[in-house]
Amino acid sequence: MNGRQRVGFAVRADRRWRDLGAMDFTTLHALAHEWDARWRGATVTDAWTQGADELSLALAAPTGETDTLRVLCDPALALVWRQPGESRKKTNTADVLPALVGREVAGVRTPERDRFLILDLASAEGPDAALWVRLFGPRPNAMLLSDETVVDAFLGGDAEPPRTRPAPHPTTAEDFRQRWRAERKTLEQAVRAAVPLIPPALAADAVRRAGLDPTAPPAEVDPLAVWEGVAPVLRAMERPSAHVAWRGPTPEALLPAPLAVPPDGWRVEAFAGFDEAASVFAKRSLASRRYRELYAPVEKALARAHGKRRRSADAMLEELSQPSRADRYEAWGHLLMAQATAEGPGRESIELADILGDGEPVTIPLDPALSAVENAQRYYDKARRTRRSRDEAESRWEAAASEAEALADLLARLRATDALPDLRQLLEAEAEAIAQVTQPGARGGESEPFHRFPLGGEWEALVGKHARGNAHLTTRVASPHDLWLHARGVPGSHVVVKKSGRDTVVPPPVVERAARLAARFSKAKTQSLVPVQVTERKYVRPVKGGPPGLVRVDREDVLLVEPDRGGGE
Repeated sequence: MNGRQRVGFAVRADRRWRDLGAMDFTTLHALAHEWDARWRGATVTDAWTQGADELSLALAAPTGETDTLRVLCDPALALVWRQPGESRKKTNTADVLPALVGREVAGVRTPERDRFLILDLASAEGPDAALWVRLFGPRPNAMLLSDETVVDAFLGGDAEPPRTRPAPHPTTAEDFRQRWRAERKTLEQAVRAAVPLIPPALAADAVRRAGLDPTAPPAEVDPLAVWEGVAPVLRAMERPSAHVAWRGPTPEALLPAPLAVPPDGWRVEAFAGFDEAASVFAKRSLASRRYRELYAPVEKALARAHGKRRRSADAMLEELSQPSRADRYEAWGHLLMAQATAEGPGRESIELADILGDGEPVTIPLDPALSAVENAQRYYDKARRTRRSRDEAESRWEAAASEAEALADLLARLRATDALPDLRQLLEAEAEAIAQVTQPGARGGESEPFHRFPLGGEWEALVGKHARGNAHLTTRVASPHDLWLHARGVPGSHVVVKKSGRDTVVPPPVVERAARLAARFSKAKTQSLVPVQVTERKYVRPVKGGPPGLVRVDREDVLLVEPDRGGGE
């Protein structure tokens, strides 16, 4: 082997040990020692899987006791632990590694300073074999070897027999100094690079023992100062004792030595043996993983829904805080009836004294096709419609604010859970409310790509949410004789008012309110007056080859309206 190859091998060996998972070598070696005493002479009676990456072996001891060795081959959480009794479920399991069954355990061991768990297996009917459990790297696995040949592998893909590479392990200050890598990002990483066998939590603890910050850069730090904290950790690991570090109910680390200076919020629990500690750590780690799998999507959906509903309620309240136009429309009607009853059609505006206010002149816009009295009646009608719209807007705001408050309460209760049983209880109790957020179709059918707005009486407006929603609404929901509206000449939502029949007449106030919604959901929503196309759906055709929602209108009327402000007027 040349020099370059030796350097490359050293780099690979370091990388192999740099990112230790839950099962560090010292812990695994201690487990092997305990299990060797327990399982030597036991027979493998069954081998199965009940998950994509979980292997289980039933081991029957000569005394009649049965245990299950469980192996989790997950790169993010590679674990081994013992479970009393044979725990195979009656359903959703599959036989694996059939050549294991019937063999006797001749011993349990680990290679020198390498994270394999090895079960040596004897057979009266064939050659001896060994089960090698690999608990590191991107693809943990369990391989059955005979005569240094891979006979079978739990997850497949491993044709070559495993090679052991003893991890470097400095035992003196000088050895440590020579392996020190000042280019690492943090002192904890530098310690783990220098002493690959030390678990991450103990590496950080060693730095804290030396009076230093584990997250500080190592460039300006004397490695001999760090060694003052590393040395006592290594001495403790020479006579390992089982500990689990907790943060609240969550297990953070399975350790072969206690933490002298645990991080804030952590507590360290000592166990009589590694077998018990590994079992507790594995079960609670799996529960924590399941907790995160259940919690994360629900929390994300609730937070998003609450934020959206809160913003909507705030926008409605902002609109409601604006002065209502209803009082102005009503005042104009009064002034016209008091001072201009003799005026006929033909005028676009009129200036009258504000006898209801300060007496100053006020200019009132008029419809030139109407007389002053008819214009007054028009303004009285607009005042009534505006007040009705405001009442409806207040009801919508109250509903939105109430829903936002309920979502905030549910989100707070979700975030207050910290254990799987509490989370499951909450999810079961609030299943309907959570389904309405996480499954948009839970209210009945799939989520519609359009909004629904009441227009008074039996009438409602359907307003497209986006381009594809516009296309869906116009081409698949609207009937040929339904009313179709769109802000003229600008991008915006398609608006449809459904009719019960082809001869049904949509009342003009309903058409106006729908037109105001079309103006509101368009790029012209900030203008004071917006022209809106009004036609029947049969005169609207999608543009071939165009993007979703792009249409051609063959016949139209145009209505000039003020955009609906969302909070009433």
